[in-house]
Amino acid sequence: MDIPKSTSYKYGKEYQLRQVQKYRNRKNNHWKIRIDLAKTLVENFSLPRLQGKSPAEMTVVDVGCSIGTFAIEFAQMGYRSFGVDFDNTALEIARQLAREENVSPQFICGDVSDFGSHFPQIDVAICFDIFEHLHDDELGAFLALLKRHLSAEGSLVFHTFPTQYDYIFYGKTLIRFPLILFKFLSPAKFNILTKIYSSVLDIGHLLLRGSTRKESIKVLGHCNPLTFERLNDILRRAGYEVLFLEASTLYESKITVQKRFQHQPITYRNLYGIAIPAISNK
Repeated sequence: MDIPKSTSYKYGKEYQLRQVQKYRNRKNNHWKIRIDLAKTLVENFSLPRLQGKSPAEMTVVDVGCSIGTFAIEFAQMGYRSFGVDFDNTALEIARQLAREENVSPQFICGDVSDFGSHFPQIDVAICFDIFEHLHDDELGAFLALLKRHLSAEGSLVFHTFPTQYDYIFYGKTLIRFPLILFKFLSPAKFNILTKIYSSVLDIGHLLLRGSTRKESIKVLGHCNPLTFERLNDILRRAGYEVLFLEASTLYESKITVQKRFQHQPITYRNLYGIAIPAISNK
């Protein structure tokens, strides 16, 4: 029987160094889109809640920071910036990268449970490309614990990729082909059809491999691709009010597929938004 992957695991130095090269070339790759998205979400939703504070007075934490992308970017903008990751090798690389960028965010080796002992309550928690690595129960526990460390006007800024049905539309052509015939349906009807089709595929997966797709991917790095509805539900059950949640396809890949299904949100690959502690939970 497959054993689910650990919640936290190390990617290794070689992987992290590849990430560094992507960051150094961020103006020419999809990292620019990710970075701009985080800044836009903070500007449009987080900052209005923090009126009266200057950037230097705001605590921004890059949660699961890896090589420190967002900790570095927000330090460059003058914020009191932190990066947190359990992988000390990644943090050493992050510190070197920060020196290259002439900023000095503080990097801490630890996880959410260590937050209180290292810095004040968080005004902006940035969780980019974290959720898909956590099973539902892990994600719920993570979000609930993180919420305790947010300031009264604090917010959670998040992005996750890929989404639940990504494998259908961006996997093998043969798999998505039957749905092409129905691409002109309304989104509501296309959603129902996609879910039915996914269930049929799952039956085939179960007969051929003895497990459902969800069971088979639980050992992978992206063990939990989400949907708009599921993520919204998980956030609310963890005690958050969702201020903004959007699905879209941010990165260009398989352009023909993107154009073909551009009016069907269930095919979109990225989920991102802003959540705050619900009033009854503050």
